[in-house]
Amino acid sequence: MGLDRYNEIQTDNNTLDSIDITTSIPKPKKINFTRGYITRYFIQKSNDTSAPIYEVSADNVTIYANNPLYVTVSLDWRLTGEKSEIKKSNQISIRLASKVIPKIGLYLPNLLQFHQK
Repeated sequence: MGLDRYNEIQTDNNTLDSIDITTSIPKPKKINFTRGYITRYFIQKSNDTSAPIYEVSADNVTIYANNPLYVTVSLDWRLTGEKSEIKKSNQISIRLASKVIPKIGLYLPNLLQFHQK
């Protein structure tokens, strides 16, 4: 019985396969600067904290969120204000996101990314 089930799983088209990942770097719009932040979305393979981290679009994040092979996290990325406050806010966002993707801080070294003067 066990071998039959194994063969069924191996040939099942609905088994979980790796997904082709479409990365997306956000392009903040005027409304984001008015709000002061943008929401960013990241994924990583769930069984490997050393696997690459990918930034994906809001439209595509649900594809990965429904796949147990991946973990997803979103974070609010501050865009406006005093530089020191932006850095502080973005460090907090990274710290919170690192509970899901531990090395996300390595992916986001520039705490002033997208900052507008």
